[in-house]
Amino acid sequence: MAALRLLMAALTHQGRVRSKNEDSLYAEVRERIALVCDGLGGHAGGQVASDLATRIVTGQLRHLRPSDWQQEDKVVEAVKQAVFSANDHILAKSRAEPALQDMGTTLVACAFMDDRVVTANVGDSRIYRVAEGKIEQVSEDHSLVAERVREGLLDPDSEEAALLSNIVTRALGMDQITVDITVEDLHAGDTYLLCSDGLCDMVQDEEIQQIIVHAIDPEQVCMLLVELANHRGGFDNISVIVIKVVG
Repeated sequence: MAALRLLMAALTHQGRVRSKNEDSLYAEVRERIALVCDGLGGHAGGQVASDLATRIVTGQLRHLRPSDWQQEDKVVEAVKQAVFSANDHILAKSRAEPALQDMGTTLVACAFMDDRVVTANVGDSRIYRVAEGKIEQVSEDHSLVAERVREGLLDPDSEEAALLSNIVTRALGMDQITVDITVEDLHAGDTYLLCSDGLCDMVQDEEIQQIIVHAIDPEQVCMLLVELANHRGGFDNISVIVIKVVG
C-alpha cells in the first residue's frame, strides 16, 4: 500500500505573559515525525529539558531504517525507548547541574508510518484527531485535575480545579515514568493536532475543531489557533503542530 501523504505545519509563540518560551517542537514532514514538549521547572530548567527531550527523541527515531518503518512493533519500541532515553538524559543533567534540579518536560509525539500513526504521551500536552468533522483527544492528560475528574472526585470547572491546574502527575525528568503509546490507522482527510497546554487551556475543543475544518491549510490552522489563544490572554507559551493526512 502506498504511503498516505502528509501536510504539516508548526508554530510556537511565547504568549503574552511569560518572559521566555520553554516549549520545544519538531515537525519534519519528510521524516514523518512530529513532537511537542512543554518545559517545567522554571528558570532555565524547563527550556533545557524540553530542548533535550526533543533532540534525543527525534535523533533516535532518525536512526530507524526504511524497512523498520514498515514494522509496527519496531516503530513502537523505538518510540518507547527514545522517550525513556530522553528521560535518562534529563535526569542525569538535572543531577549534574544544581541550577537545573527538578527540571522536567511534557512530551507528545507522532511517528507516521505509511498507513498508521504511533503516538506517545507523557504529561498534559495533547494530541487531537479531527475526523469526519468530529474532534477527539487521542492522548490522556497526566495531571492531578484530569485524574481526579476521571475518578469523579472533582468538578473540572471548580475553583479547586483552577488552583490545581499546573500539577502534572507524569513528566520526563521523574525517577520513573510510564509512557502512553497508541497505534491508529490513518485515513485520508484526518487531521492531527499536537499542542502544549498554552493552547488547550485557552481554546475549547469545539473551537479547535471548527478552525481545523474551515481553515485553508495547516499553516492557517496554526496561525488562527495561536492568535486565538493570545487573544484570550496568552497566559502560557503556545505550541501547535498540525498534520493533515492526504490521499
